Amino acid sequence: MQLNNYFKRLTIQKKYTVFFFIVLGGIFCQSFFRLPATAYIEDYYNKKIKEVKKEFALFQQGSKKKLSHSVLKKYFLTSRVSYKKLAVLSEYFNPYETILLNSPALERLASDSPDDIISPDGFQAVEQLLYDEWNATSYTKLDKYLTDIQKVLTRLENEADKKNMLKPELVWDALRSATLRIITLGITGFDSPVAQLSLPEAIASLDGINEVILQLKNDGTLHKGYSQLAMQISAARGYIKSHPDFNKFDRLVFISKFANPLYKQINILREPNNISIPGGVNPINYASASIFDENAFDINFFSPGREYWITNERIALGKKLFYDNILSGTRTRSCASCHNPEQAFADGLKTPVSIDNKTALLRNSPSLLNCAFQTKFFYDSRVSLLEGQFSAVIHNADEMQGSLEQSVIDIKNSPVYADLFLKAYPNDIEALTTYTITNAVSSYVRSLVSLNSRFDKYMRGDEKKLTPSEKNGFNLFAGKAKCATCHFIPLFNGLAPPVFNDTESEILGVPGSASKINPVLDKDSGKAGFTQSVIHNFSFKTPTIRNVALTAPYMHNGVFNTLEEVVDFYNDGGGKGLKIDPPNQSLPFDKLNLSAKEKKDIIAFMKALTDTSGKH
Repeated sequence: MQLNNYFKRLTIQKKYTVFFFIVLGGIFCQSFFRLPATAYIEDYYNKKIKEVKKEFALFQQGSKKKLSHSVLKKYFLTSRVSYKKLAVLSEYFNPYETILLNSPALERLASDSPDDIISPDGFQAVEQLLYDEWNATSYTKLDKYLTDIQKVLTRLENEADKKNMLKPELVWDALRSATLRIITLGITGFDSPVAQLSLPEAIASLDGINEVILQLKNDGTLHKGYSQLAMQISAARGYIKSHPDFNKFDRLVFISKFANPLYKQINILREPNNISIPGGVNPINYASASIFDENAFDINFFSPGREYWITNERIALGKKLFYDNILSGTRTRSCASCHNPEQAFADGLKTPVSIDNKTALLRNSPSLLNCAFQTKFFYDSRVSLLEGQFSAVIHNADEMQGSLEQSVIDIKNSPVYADLFLKAYPNDIEALTTYTITNAVSSYVRSLVSLNSRFDKYMRGDEKKLTPSEKNGFNLFAGKAKCATCHFIPLFNGLAPPVFNDTESEILGVPGSASKINPVLDKDSGKAGFTQSVIHNFSFKTPTIRNVALTAPYMHNGVFNTLEEVVDFYNDGGGKGLKIDPPNQSLPFDKLNLSAKEKKDIIAFMKALTDTSGKH
């Protein structure tokens, strides 16, 4: 009553003044007591971990009770779907735990020691057991897998300082990364190679993305664009839901019509929501509308330190050195001798000839187009930078028989190079050194970017660029044929998405000759010759299939002359199909059962990746 009388005595102006301060006070209290931005995400993250642990606890109970095989498969699917929602954040913020939870079911090294070998574990090992190896004695093995998974989940749950880890700009980047994972791994069968649960898992990933953006909306980080993102996620989810058959799923339509627009929208909404870009150099250019843009990859990520990034002057110098015999010990060979631009910078030979022009070398010469987009070089992955590869080739007695120290002396005596080195390395104390030679040639090779094929143009919106056969070939390549589980989209080499910071190798069981009569495994031990580990026996880096129509013959030893032979080899199950497979073959199938038309379509698609527009 006293308050009412007080209001009656106020003038109209005073009433509005008091009302203003009451409202302002309410807004202040609401802001003061609301959770900080990271607390919303931290609370959500902890809840998702608990949900996954709960699902796996039920799975464990079913295993201990020795429930039927079919019931355990249902538990597996429920657990995986739950994990996929969590993985939107966990696979970005916890890469080590992700290796333990969701790596391919293959042996791996625990450290640099060649004998420190870890047996397969995690979800994919469980899948392999349930869907390919199950028998009455498998319950004990399943119990161990599930116990180990729970230990990793507990480690995630107990992780300290989540609040500082889950910064808004990093959470936003995790959404970008999760979208890339759906495109490159989620719909290809990489995470579910045996059970083919890729599509329900992709739906779960989209649901996880949607749940995270809702948290960002609630905490005020995402104050613009939520409805657009939610609609795009719903549309992508709906497309998968209405096309549930793994082998018939149109990945080309899904990526171009649904996933790419979602990725673009995530990138666009950074600016109006004042979300910054994470610091450091990233393999992906954040300004790109999709990973199929011509400039989607930042070449500087794959280069040495900033002072040796590519420049036009270094490219020009490197190109001149690339075609100059001055770098070889005999002055009879240049880099271009084995990397001909007219053959996509390969040489068309089974294996190149030694500098003596008599002896065949051990391994095939790969294309240099786009070769900078990897983190390991040589078929055995023994160096991590182009500069290291170039130096090794120069000093190889069979290849160039050269010496970089001698090259410095020779180039100093060549007046044509003096000014070029000064322009290319103006800030170096000495412009001409062994390292600047390697960096100049490597800079030229890094400029050989060739990402403008008909396939790329289709992905950028020109739907007339691919024929029906080529479209079907891509869908087979990324689906039934499982090619994209090793030749990763969009570079189609072994650079593993969505982080794109590690180049993988595979063990295929490649024969020593193309004859199917009494075939024998090729004797080259591959990566094991470098690591000295038995798990790398016959392991070779996964090369790009871009411009593959121009780079025959194929495989590390040039054993196959045609793409038809290559596709037949994979269709038959690699070395396993020829009954020469090493015990550690990484191909997870016996046969692909591709029809003649399907094989032709896959080859047609691979030919649509031809593009030699890179700088020469």
